[in-house]
Amino acid sequence: MGGLRLPTAPITCARPQGDGSTLLKNLLRLRLLPGVGDRRLRLLLERFAGAGAALAAPPGSFGAVAGARALEARSDPDSARRADEILMFCEAEGIQVTGLGLPLYPRRLLELHDPPAILFWKGDSSFLGVRCVTIVGARRATGYGRRVAERLGRDLAARGVVVLSGLALGIDGAAHRGALSVGGATAAVLGAGVDVAHPPSHRNLHKEIGIRGLLVSEFLPGEAPLAHHFPRRNRLLAALSDAIVVVEARRRSGALITVDHALDLGREIFAVPGSVESPLSEGTNELIRDGAHLLTGVDDLFFRMDWHDSSPTSRVTGLDLGPGASMDPDALALWQALDEGPLLLDDLARASDMEPGRVLSALSRLEIFGWVVQDGGSQIRRREGRREAE
Repeated sequence: MGGLRLPTAPITCARPQGDGSTLLKNLLRLRLLPGVGDRRLRLLLERFAGAGAALAAPPGSFGAVAGARALEARSDPDSARRADEILMFCEAEGIQVTGLGLPLYPRRLLELHDPPAILFWKGDSSFLGVRCVTIVGARRATGYGRRVAERLGRDLAARGVVVLSGLALGIDGAAHRGALSVGGATAAVLGAGVDVAHPPSHRNLHKEIGIRGLLVSEFLPGEAPLAHHFPRRNRLLAALSDAIVVVEARRRSGALITVDHALDLGREIFAVPGSVESPLSEGTNELIRDGAHLLTGVDDLFFRMDWHDSSPTSRVTGLDLGPGASMDPDALALWQALDEGPLLLDDLARASDMEPGRVLSALSRLEIFGWVVQDGGSQIRRREGRREAE
């Protein structure tokens, strides 16, 4: 599993309890068996109506689906131990885990014919259920491409859209930075374990997104960024978004794999035009020729998607909220706790009766969309003019 570090600190982050905990552990045990990838795991779940039933199935029936190597490893006590170690490591590192049939599993991934059985993330998972646009393109991008990607990331995030990309060099990194530059929401889908910063030059960006945004991966913690991981990563980039924007791409670019998946899923495709003399514009110009929407700015995308700018209340949760439902419960609790005036973070946690982790998550949403500010003395207060939430 290369790179997995066992936790040395006490476990503080709660993992699913009861049936959820058991199901997650059983899913992970199946996933760890040799020769069992997402396809075979899905077949096992369908054949035996659940992960626990698959692990307890008669050897002949199990081996017929999972294979001889998986059958032999199933009885090895190390498989259960390794699953526990991974879950403990995730708890210690603040990495959340979900799987097929469990709460928090993104519904959009169920549209894939091969949804990942297990998903790991670090950060604010609420980003996965809102308006989201994937920006992809060349790793060796031109200055023009990087500038356009950063501007698109900035402008989309400023209008309440989550900017999704793959944390790669070039276009990906520029899009993430653009979103972060305005305090907006961005999520990175990785081709390695969620704790692995790749490329190494994006280590600081990886860390910042883990704190202020969201890191997502279907690969086990510590897994290296192998070449065959990235085409699989690209299908998640397509599934989790409402639209795909390609900024620069050669005729045979990995970004076009994301486009293929997006077309299969019925997502809208946008491409930024480029010079006919540039090889990095061949892929994008051909997309436009073949029917992709030409994109010169976010207004083009909003028009084609028939989107309107989200109101500040809607953008807190990213939902199309009706009257009287302006905020999610945690954000509203913080807002109400600040009714009497500014509070320090510890005092805010006590006043709202929430754990610090939940406070920080909800507070980040309120800050991103301008509901609260932090003054020089570290006190948090309502932003002037914001009274609508009540």
